[in-house]
Parts: sequence; C-alpha cells; structure tokens
Amino acid sequence: MSTGLKIKLFEGGHCVHPGFVVKPGSGLKARSFPAAVALIEHPEQGFVLFDTGYHEQFFNVTRRFPERFYAWVTPCKLKHGDCITEQLNVENIKINSIHHLVLSHFHADHIAAVSEFKTATIHCTQQGLDSIQQSGRINGVRKGYLKQLLPAEITPQLQIHEDFPLSLATILTGNGGVFVPELTLKCRDLFNDQRLYLVALPGHAAGQVGLLCRLEHQWVFLLADACWLIDSLAENINQHWIANFLCDDVNEYRHTLAQLRCCYQHYHDIIEFVPSHCSQTIDRLKAQGWMQ
Repeated sequence: MSTGLKIKLFEGGHCVHPGFVVKPGSGLKARSFPAAVALIEHPEQGFVLFDTGYHEQFFNVTRRFPERFYAWVTPCKLKHGDCITEQLNVENIKINSIHHLVLSHFHADHIAAVSEFKTATIHCTQQGLDSIQQSGRINGVRKGYLKQLLPAEITPQLQIHEDFPLSLATILTGNGGVFVPELTLKCRDLFNDQRLYLVALPGHAAGQVGLLCRLEHQWVFLLADACWLIDSLAENINQHWIANFLCDDVNEYRHTLAQLRCCYQHYHDIIEFVPSHCSQTIDRLKAQGWMQ
C-alpha cells in the first residue's frame, strides 16, 4: 500500500543524566539523551508534528523555585538553531504550515515549544492534559510538569482523544505480520485513513501515547518515553529503580514495556521502533539519512 507519508526526525535539544539511571551498570558518566521530534508529511492533512522538544521557554519558566529544581536535576542543552521552530525554518516550513501537533505526554521536554504553534490542532489525551493542569507547582516539578509551558490560550486548539478502540495486533496482522494474541495494546486511527495510529502507552506519564506510522514498505513506531533505550526492548534491560520515581504509574509502565517487548519480538523486521531519547537509535537513523 502506498500511503504517501514522509517522515523526518529532528533533535530538539538534549538533556543529561548519569548513564546508570536508564541502563543499570553503565556507571555515573553523564550521558546525553536527545529530545527527538518527528515531522510527518501527510498527503491530505499536511504537516503533522510529533512532540516539540526543548525551547527557550523552558529556561524562562525554570528561573524561579520550585521550577528551577527541574533544570538542576535534568540539565538541558539547547544550542542556537536546535529549537524545532528554527529547524523547520531551515527546511522552509512555516510554523503555521504545521496543521497538526501530537503531544505524546506533557513533560517539559516534549511540549516546551507548544505555544509557537498557534494554528495547529493539538492532539492529546484527557488524562495527559489533566496531569499537568491539575498538578501543583511542587508536585508538578517532581513529576516532570511545568504548567507555565501550557498557556490557557491554546485550549481552543485541543482535540482530546479518549477512546482507543482498535487492536494493534489486528492492524499489524493485516499488514505483513502474524497475529499475536498476547499483544493487547490499543490504538485509534488518527485521521481514519489507515496511515497514522495513536497508540495508548500509559505508565511513564499519564495518558501517554505513541504514534504508529505506516510507510510504503515498513512501519515507524514513535514510542515517546514508553522506553528510553532500544536496549530496553531488544535486550530486556530495565531502567534503574531511581527512574521509577518519574513514572506516573510504575505498574502501568511495566505492563506497557512488556507489551512493547512483545511487539518488538514479533514485528521488529517490519517496524522501526524509535524511543524519543535513544541516542543509539537516533545516531543510526542519522547514518541512514532520516535526519538530513
């Protein structure tokens, strides 16, 4: 099936953590985690953006306490030209040409530039939206939310998705894969055209979603933070217990991760799995020309 989709990946800045936090045994040495942003060109819907990465606004809202703790615990690096709006400009894509913006979840490194996209329809879940809107400043920082990054003016742009009626296993079975009954992930067809599917991936953050994209000869699965490293799927490596403190629901996180491992085991030959912060995956895709 020729879907007409085109995908390009960008790095919208990066943060730094000790390696052991996401891969136990890898030591205290600081490790860079890119904030991946995906630009999808849809033949009818135009440009669709998956997350936004970092933005100068992140530094503005973390100048005061308690928000400043966020910037201390998760140091962010954003060079001139790294912001997604600047990178789109290099591609000769105007901000108002982004017709749809999918927010996987509401952690600051995924939504920092959201206020720039004033004409886009913003797709998210109610759970995800509630998680940031109902959080206090201190607890919000503890969970990775900076409420100031989500201005009230964007409310009319929001399109809330609560229903995920489709079986991911059934969709993949009809497109080159075998049916895997133990794969119970649920999704919804974003535009009802069998090209882009929002996939419910709760646990790391409330209401988190990934985006499954059907290209002509393969699928691309944008995983957001359902796992941080491709090793978590390929080698069953778990994040350090310290990282669990960031999870909205540890049990849901583990269930989602187990489901993704099942998906990877059966479908890695037809699906490109892309965790948002996996430098190994990003570097490999760079070498393949996905980010040129």
